[in-house]
Amino acid sequence: MYGFLIGAHNLLAWAVLLVGGLVIVRALGRSATWSAAETTLVRRLTLLVHLQLLAGLGLWFVSPAVSAARAAMGDAMKDPALRRLVVEHPFLMVLAVIAATVSGVLVKKAPSPATKARKALIGTLVTLALVAAVIPWQRLVTKWTVG
Repeated sequence: MYGFLIGAHNLLAWAVLLVGGLVIVRALGRSATWSAAETTLVRRLTLLVHLQLLAGLGLWFVSPAVSAARAAMGDAMKDPALRRLVVEHPFLMVLAVIAATVSGVLVKKAPSPATKARKALIGTLVTLALVAAVIPWQRLVTKWTVG
């Protein structure tokens, strides 16, 4: 179960970044011609972020590292890496899900194409900033550059 969840969590992270990037590109270039296809792309980003959260919640309960840290929470809070894994990472991801959800609703209800594009751009930038803040970039870089 752990292997499946960590794989899904990692794959979904890349999907979120890719779709979020597409939303940003379209929002920058289509403010006058925003269509239902772009709104659907925003909804897909929201869905991916929610799926990412579900995979992460599953990991929070089955990950050996997180389970050990939760068992000794006082010590985990003193260790920056463990604190990030057990507290900061999930908290910021929940904020990203909220940002994506609110953005999706605002885009759907916006009265004009330009307003939809602006709301999509701002909401997606906030969502991706939060997601980027929780991605363990150093671990990814080390994995690809060392051995």
